[in-house]
Amino acid sequence: MMNRFIMLFLLLSVFCASESKSTLYVGAGGNYLTPLGEFKDFNKEGIGGRLEITNKNYCKLWYGLRFDYFSLKEAGELQPHFNKEILVSPVVKYAPFVANCYDNKLIPYVEAMLNLSSISGTDKFSQIGMGASAGIGLAYNFKLFSKCWMLEAEGLYSAPNVIYRDDGRANLKSLNVGLSLSVSL
Repeated sequence: MMNRFIMLFLLLSVFCASESKSTLYVGAGGNYLTPLGEFKDFNKEGIGGRLEITNKNYCKLWYGLRFDYFSLKEAGELQPHFNKEILVSPVVKYAPFVANCYDNKLIPYVEAMLNLSSISGTDKFSQIGMGASAGIGLAYNFKLFSKCWMLEAEGLYSAPNVIYRDDGRANLKSLNVGLSLSVSL
């Protein structure tokens, strides 16, 4: 299953590289997941990582593809729980509060994602789901080693199986915060 997600990420990355390669950013970072609602009964907080490829051809509108992985810890030994969460998500980020998006500038933005998820657990239901995430972020862009770089901090409300999930499977909502660093190609 993991190999399928990686292949999908790589194939869709080609789609994101459509126009100018100088505006294509590749990044990686870490995430912290806090379960909400019913999800909190099954699992404790989890940590994870992410890979992202983003086209920043337009100053205020960025789009791309993101791959998230979370390792989850059970809330109690005797109850069902979830082990890991893998998300592949088209992402759109919009920075409405800045006039331009160039070097050495803080850029607040809003973002939205459509999630294709695989959430493994101790239950017997299908792992596949579809959901959405929305949140806010703050980016700082700078030049280093003749390349454009971007440091991003974000907070997301995530419901990776809210649109589609197996009957009987819980709607798993969480608050995810993360930090990432990306570089232009």
